[in-house]
Amino acid sequence: MSPALAPPVAAVLQVAVAVVVGAAVRWRARSAYEGPADDAETAAALGRLRRRGVAVGTVVTAALTRLSGLARSVQADATAAVAEAAGPTAGAVAGVAAAVAVYALPVVAVAVAVRLATVPYRRAVRGFRLRYRDAAAWELERDGVGFLGVVLAAAVALVPAGWPRVVAAVGLGLVATALTPVALVVALRTRWPTDEERAAVGDALPAGVRLRVVDDRTRLGSAFAAGIVPGAEYVFLTESLFATLDGDELRAVVAHEVGHHEHGHVLLRYALVAVAAGAALGAASVAPDAALVAILLGAPPFAVALAWVVRRTEEGSDAYAAEAVGGAALADALETLAERRYVAAGGDGWSGLLSHHPPLGDRIDRLRSHSTGPRAG
Repeated sequence: MSPALAPPVAAVLQVAVAVVVGAAVRWRARSAYEGPADDAETAAALGRLRRRGVAVGTVVTAALTRLSGLARSVQADATAAVAEAAGPTAGAVAGVAAAVAVYALPVVAVAVAVRLATVPYRRAVRGFRLRYRDAAAWELERDGVGFLGVVLAAAVALVPAGWPRVVAAVGLGLVATALTPVALVVALRTRWPTDEERAAVGDALPAGVRLRVVDDRTRLGSAFAAGIVPGAEYVFLTESLFATLDGDELRAVVAHEVGHHEHGHVLLRYALVAVAAGAALGAASVAPDAALVAILLGAPPFAVALAWVVRRTEEGSDAYAAEAVGGAALADALETLAERRYVAAGGDGWSGLLSHHPPLGDRIDRLRSHSTGPRAG
């Protein structure tokens, strides 16, 4: 089936959507920056503006891709080419992967355009040492993970259908999760801590958990945990935390990230994604033609469920840090980081359904009411 629009025309229109959305976000971002709101309110407004820009761009580009017939054409071509070389099942999965890529690539272009549009104003109100190329590289690296997942799904199609294929997909995902710290060390601007930084962390970092210090321009978060293999579990901290937080506050933040490792949260999050990936592969095996529709319809409820679980893990790690260092220390750290706009406020209401962190005020109140202090020894 030939597309309703020639591929070059569809591609030009998709690029035009990214440019228009980026320009609109830039205009609105400038208005927000020049408005009467303080820096914290402006930063929150810029975040909402980015999300809305990506949402609008996603809807428009998806509609354009659908109406142009481009996805159907690419899916048919990829299916035929791979089926001839590796069989009909592999061809069907490759077709789904190609169709997803056709829908996703324009969205990536929109996401990059929107992120670049707000860089100068985010830099001004949040004190980021953030360059355009840093922001673009971060967005492309993050979105590249999704594309890698599609490619791996197509590769797994070469495995016999049924449980062998599902096991192969889960196994590949597990390997990818185990190698995440290595990828982060390579991809991000990281280094080993100095003696002073290691001393500041103290006993909050147990043996077997490694610490890496991240350049402040890498805005993946102020602190995060990665790795599931004992001896290769990492805590990543941005450089600014050492200058921003006092001793107990810094140790509490580290303890929170260690809590993710101690309670198996990193592996739990992987398991949820693995279950979704297995379900997607099952759909592709049983009904290839309906697989893309199933993935698109299943993605929103899965995202809500995943966000709920992640919020629970954050609460669990807060409790671990409160026991290890003290609830007041982590509450003080969160307040300090919020003042510097280094942590997200978390969502409430409808927006909270997709938030990966509980509302910041609720976290702080819960920590201050936590009666347990630092553990002995």
